[in-house]
Parts: sequence; structure tokens; C-alpha cells
Amino acid sequence: MKSSTEKNKHRKIKWKNLGVLLLFLFIIVWIIIGIYLLNHKSVDKKLEEQGYNKNEILSIRKYISEKDLEILLDYSYHETILHILEEENFQEENLKKYLDFLKRYPLATSDDVVFLINRDLEDITYTPDIHTILHHKDFKEEYLSQYLEYYQKNAVDGNQVILDINNKNQPEKPKEPEDKNESSPKEDVPTVEDNTSLFLGREYTIQKNLSRYNAYYQKHKDLDIDEIITRVNSNLDKEFYVDTTPTDLSKGDLIIANKYYYLGKDYVPDNLVSINSTYGNAGQQVKEVAYNAFIEMYNAALKENLHLYISSPYRSYSRQSTLYNNYVKRDGKKEADTYSARPGFSEHQTGLAMDLSTASNHSIDDFEKSKEFTWTVKHAYEYGFILRYPKGKEYITGYIYEPWHYRYVGKEVAKYIYEHDITYEEYYEFFVK
Repeated sequence: MKSSTEKNKHRKIKWKNLGVLLLFLFIIVWIIIGIYLLNHKSVDKKLEEQGYNKNEILSIRKYISEKDLEILLDYSYHETILHILEEENFQEENLKKYLDFLKRYPLATSDDVVFLINRDLEDITYTPDIHTILHHKDFKEEYLSQYLEYYQKNAVDGNQVILDINNKNQPEKPKEPEDKNESSPKEDVPTVEDNTSLFLGREYTIQKNLSRYNAYYQKHKDLDIDEIITRVNSNLDKEFYVDTTPTDLSKGDLIIANKYYYLGKDYVPDNLVSINSTYGNAGQQVKEVAYNAFIEMYNAALKENLHLYISSPYRSYSRQSTLYNNYVKRDGKKEADTYSARPGFSEHQTGLAMDLSTASNHSIDDFEKSKEFTWTVKHAYEYGFILRYPKGKEYITGYIYEPWHYRYVGKEVAKYIYEHDITYEEYYEFFVK
């Protein structure tokens, strides 16, 4: 039989062994936590290196589990990725498919990406017409396969696809019985009144737009005929950012970027030159032809003791994306769209646009109050520049009045626009396109 001393000794050894075991387990747990935190920090650091800021990374972690975070590291930063994660129907198991699709079609919208991938349509060729179909007010999901098949087989735009397929699926109306006692045949009553003759012979009538003028007239009979022509020529019979088209780069210095025409994500204009600090923010760039024209205008203003300054010239797709997204976070998308272009749709990406200020005050917000502004309004066209977003034309350009924003189009074109008091939207559609 063991003595009490031996029992106490045995009990102490037992507790000592238990303490060692607990200490060992405690160390193991902390090693695991440490490895997790290091990995956590490592992934965050890699995401930061890709261009995501800390707030964006926190947002990402709300939608993606740790095991799928590293999938993002195989893809370049794209602001649409963040919007995809926030989509109501986002499915984490489809994350890689979403990103692969966005990589192929960087201008695809987040809702389109999620909608198409969730329906196993990752092999579809995404175009602006597909976007138009998916966002059309008469879109019916039950006809989706018919829309896509019809679009692939026929060279028609998205609006026409919706119209044709929806009409095809309308039930046939029963034929009314013939009235045998009727002495004279019934006249066919047209469903849409034809008023195209009203638009013939007008100064800015575009022949191929006659049917569009007529359709717009049916809804806006209170408007002047010339105003209807102006609006349709400026594409206002279509929604902003819905029926969009890649801009025609063959137009050279007369290319357009607005809420209907976009530049590619990778588009960088040729002949960019760095700005000398005499004329603007040193290191920023602008197309050489616009820069030379500005220097000519600068020297003319200088003779009258006026000092012009380039505050913001060329912006890359990525830079515009950052600016626009910050504005959206601050003011909401609807408000941001009134004063900032979405990435790919900005004139600054052409390298032909510049925001002006004075050399003594670099704030574009104060430019309208300056003598330089008064002079520029009267003389900019003489050097090939137009005030791109004028007062009173907001409904055409889609942007608020920007007294600081000037666009180079060449002296001849600028003179015509100035003398006829029209926007570049109107000029482009009638004379350039």
C-alpha cells in the first residue's frame, strides 16, 4: 500500500504533466493563429499591390471566404470586381467564372456578368447589344434563349431583337368575321402615323434617321421640328449608357467619347507629350497636336496679360475609373453621372481634352470668374478648341455646365461649332459619322 507521501508525489507529477500538455496545446493554437494572421496579412498585401485599397479589401472579405480570396490574385484590379461581389445574386462558387468573363470583356457591367454566368452563358460573345437586350424595358427572361439565338443569326441591334422576338411571341388575335352586308372595304389604319415629310429639307436632317425622328415626334409633339432633329441626331431617343458603341478610331482628332460612344480599356492615344510646367501640371500628358494648339492660344492670351493653365489633360482608363468610383461613393451613381464620365467614356482618355484654370489659381471651380475665361470663351475656337459642355446644352451632352472643359477639334471645326452654337454631339453625327 502506497504511503500518503508517494500519493502526493504522484498527484504532483500528474498535474505537472497536465500543465505541460496544456502549455503545448496553447503554443500550438497560437502557432496556428499566427500562421493564419500571417497568411491573412500576406493576401491583403498582395491585393494592395494589385491596386485595391484597405477599404476595398475589407469589403471584399465580407463577400468572399478565405479559401477563395487567393483567386483574386490571378486577376488584375478592376473596379467592376467589387460591384460583382455586391450584386444581389452573387454566388461565390461562380467567382472564377465571373472573373474570367470580365477579363475577356472588361467593359461588361457587373449585373450583366452575374446574370449571364449564373445562367451558364459564359461562352456568349458579350457586346453592347447584349447589354441593351438585358436592360431593355420590355425584356422577358423567358425569351432569353430566343433573344440570343436571334441576335447571333441576324445583324440587328438589341432594340430590334426585343421588338421582333416579343412580337413573334404575341398570341394571334382572332380574325373578325367578315361583314357580308358591308358595301365598301375597310381601310387599313396605320398603327404609327407617318410624319416623316415634316423632317425633309431641314438643315440638319439625316436621311437614315427619318424613322427615328418620326418615332420621337409621336411622343414629343410639343417640340419644335428642328429640336426633335437635334435630339435624335444627338441620340437622345436612346438612354445614356445603354445602347453604346465603340468609338470609331479612324476619325483621328475628331473621335468622340460620350455616353453613347466608348474607348477601350487599353486605349492610349498616340503622340502623347509631357506638359512643361510653364503651361500646366508638369509631367501630365496631352496629345501633341492639342498641346501645340494650346501653346499658341497661351501666347495669344499672354499678350493681353492673361495666364492660362492646364489643370487636367489626358487621363487613363484606370485613372478615370478611380475618380468616378470615388464620386459614386461620395454622391451616388445618379449624381456622379451628371458631372463625371464612366471609365472608357471620358473625353480625357482621348488626350484631346483639358480642364483649364489660371496660372495664379489652379482651381477649375474658379475659372469662370476669371478674365482668362472671358477671353477663352471668345477666342478659343481661333486655336481649334471648343467649350465642350456649354450652359443650356446639358440635356444634349449629358453633363452639367463645365466652363473649364475644352476640347481640341481643329480650327475649321471649332469655328463652325462656335458660329452655329451647336454641341460636338450634333456636329459629329451630321458631319463626321
